[in-house]
Amino acid sequence: MSCCYTNDQSNPICERLFPPEGSFLKYGCLTGNCVNDCDPRKLYNSTLQQNGAGNGQMPILKYMACANIPSIASYANRDVLSPNITKSIQKFIFPHTTEDSLQNVTSAVTDCLSSTCRRSRDSTFCYTNYCSPVKLLRNNTSPNLEAIHTCLNTLCDKTVKALPWADTDVIGIGVFSSYVMQCIFIVILWLGFLGFAIYQHKRSEPERPSEPGKHYKSWINLLSEFHKSQCFFSATLMIASLNYGIYKVDTLVTFLLTPLATNSVLPVVFAYLLLLYYRKSSTGVTLLTISVYALSTLVYWSLYWHFIPLGDSVDAFNLYRNFRFRLSALPACGGYSGLSVCPNEYARKGLFNARDASRRIKFLTPLIWTYSTLILFALLAYQLYRWRSKRGPNMDSPVWHRAFWFTTIIFLAAIGMQLDVLSISIKLNMINPGGWTFGQIVAVTVWIPPLLDYVYREMSEWLRRRPGC
Repeated sequence: MSCCYTNDQSNPICERLFPPEGSFLKYGCLTGNCVNDCDPRKLYNSTLQQNGAGNGQMPILKYMACANIPSIASYANRDVLSPNITKSIQKFIFPHTTEDSLQNVTSAVTDCLSSTCRRSRDSTFCYTNYCSPVKLLRNNTSPNLEAIHTCLNTLCDKTVKALPWADTDVIGIGVFSSYVMQCIFIVILWLGFLGFAIYQHKRSEPERPSEPGKHYKSWINLLSEFHKSQCFFSATLMIASLNYGIYKVDTLVTFLLTPLATNSVLPVVFAYLLLLYYRKSSTGVTLLTISVYALSTLVYWSLYWHFIPLGDSVDAFNLYRNFRFRLSALPACGGYSGLSVCPNEYARKGLFNARDASRRIKFLTPLIWTYSTLILFALLAYQLYRWRSKRGPNMDSPVWHRAFWFTTIIFLAAIGMQLDVLSISIKLNMINPGGWTFGQIVAVTVWIPPLLDYVYREMSEWLRRRPGC
C-alpha cells in the first residue's frame, strides 16, 4: 500500500486512500466500529479457514485497515488531519479514541505475527531481525508499519518453513518409524518362514514338522509376541485417534491419520494368518485380532468418508492452504492463522504434490483395507467351522499350502502399497525428523520386548549346547 503522510495530505495518494465516501478502512471495519472489529477473533477469521470457501482476500483487507488504524487515530486525536481525511474516517474511527483501545488494536496486529514466527519450524529466519515484538512496535499505541511489512513478506515468502510441525502427540516421527518397522518386521518374519519351508523341502520333510526344532519354535514364538505387541500398540493409537477430532472435516488429520489406520489392519491380519497356519493361534489371539481390526476399521472409515468430498473438490493449492491454516492456528490469532493475511501469490510458492497424495489415499487405502478384511473373514470362517465340527480341513494338503503362499505374496504387495501410503506424511513435510519426544520414543521401543525374548531363547539354546554348560 502506498503511504499518505501528514505533511502532504493533498497529494493523489491521500485522495485515493481517503475519498469523501468510504475510505479503505471500510474493508476492515465491517460494523463501522474499527476498534471493535480489529480483534484477533475477527481479524484473522475467514470463510476459507472455516469451510474452504472464499478467496482469502477479506483477512488481507481487514489487516491492511487495522494495521493503520492506531496511527490514523493518534493523528486524529491530535487534530493534525485535513478536513477531507477527517470526514472520510469519521464513520469508522470515533473521536478521541483512548490509548487502551489503540493498544488493543496494536496488540492484535503484532502479537499474532510474532507468535506465528516464534512457532514456525525454524524461527531463526524471521524472529530476531524482523518479527519480534520490539521490532514490530513503534510505541505502546502504534505498530511499526515498515517492520510489519518486512515481517509479513518474510513469513509469506517462506511458505512451508513458516509453518510449525504437525502435532507430535499422535502424528510424529516415532509413530511413523514404528509403523514402518512393523511392516518391515512382518516381512522379515515371513522370509524366515519361507527359509524354513525351503529347508524342509530340501530334506524331503513336511513343511511344518510334528516335532519342530528349537530355532523353529523360537521363530514362531517371536511371531506370537510380535503380534501381541502390534495389537496393543495399534489399539492404543486407534483409541487416541478416536479422541483426536476425526469426526469433523480436517484435511491435515485426514491425510496423516488415514495411513496409520490401514497400517493397524494390514500387518495385524497378515500376522494372524501366519499364526493360524503355523498352529500358534488361540481364542485369546483371535479375540485380540478382531478387537484391533474393529477399532482400526472404525477410525479408517470415519476418516475416509470425510476424505471423499475433499479429494473431489479441493485442488492442490487449496489443500496446501488448508494445511497451512490448520497447522499455524494460534490463540494469539483468535484461533485462526496469522498466515491468512499473506497475499495469494505467496501461498503458491513451494507447493508439495498434494494431488498425488490425495489419489494415493483415495485409491490405495480402500484396496489395502478390503483385501485384509476378506482374508480375515475367511480365516474367522475357517476357525468357526473348525470349532463347530471339532475338526478342520486337511491343512497339510498341497492345495492349502499353495493357497497360503499365494495369499502371503499378495500381502507382500499390499505391504509395499502401505509403505507408499505411509510415506505421504514425510513427502508432505509435516513430520519433524528430530521430534523425538517422550511419546515418540515409547512408540519405537514397543518392538524391543519381543526381540529381547527371541534373543534370550536363542542365547539360552546356544549356551545349553556348549560343552561344559
